[in-house]
Amino acid sequence: MRTQSAALGMLLMLIISTSSAGCIGLVMQREIMEDLREEPTTIMKEESFLWDVTFETNSLDGVQYNNQTQISLDATVSKITITFRAFFPYSDSIGEITNETDELRFVEAILWEPGVKESGGNPFWQVKTTQDYPLERFEFSNIVEGNWLVEIDARGYGFTAPIDQFSAYDHFDMSVTITKPCVHFPEVHDKGDCTDLSAL
Repeated sequence: MRTQSAALGMLLMLIISTSSAGCIGLVMQREIMEDLREEPTTIMKEESFLWDVTFETNSLDGVQYNNQTQISLDATVSKITITFRAFFPYSDSIGEITNETDELRFVEAILWEPGVKESGGNPFWQVKTTQDYPLERFEFSNIVEGNWLVEIDARGYGFTAPIDQFSAYDHFDMSVTITKPCVHFPEVHDKGDCTDLSAL
């Protein structure tokens, strides 16, 4: 009886010591993994909205283009960058062609802050041209959180001539790029991937 009790006691001690060693081993493994893990890094991520429009018509009627795009900005957005340019072939020699009510060839782009258009306020940014407009870049850092609105209204012509050098197409392109921080976790993300700081 005494022998059985001693054996049982030794068995219990062995189980306890083995369990303790296992816990200590797991703790050590976790500490080693923590030491090997790279620190997360914050990078500035850019998200762009693009418009690239070429007008083409072989009639006397111009092509109308209208677009409204909503862009949601959160409190982490640090910068808005806008690029814009337009090409109206022969506009320098022809000049601004207008009729009694409106321009026949033009592009107008507007960026509205949240709620400003509805309240009758002024656009945050605006450009309108009926002639060639060289590439220009605009940067803004005074950003308000909310839903911004891009409005584009344009009309143009384009025709394909039997001889290529006489073909002409009205064209404009524009981009709106927002810059915001995101966090890259090396153990989770592939190179170049990250999670928006606003989502953490």
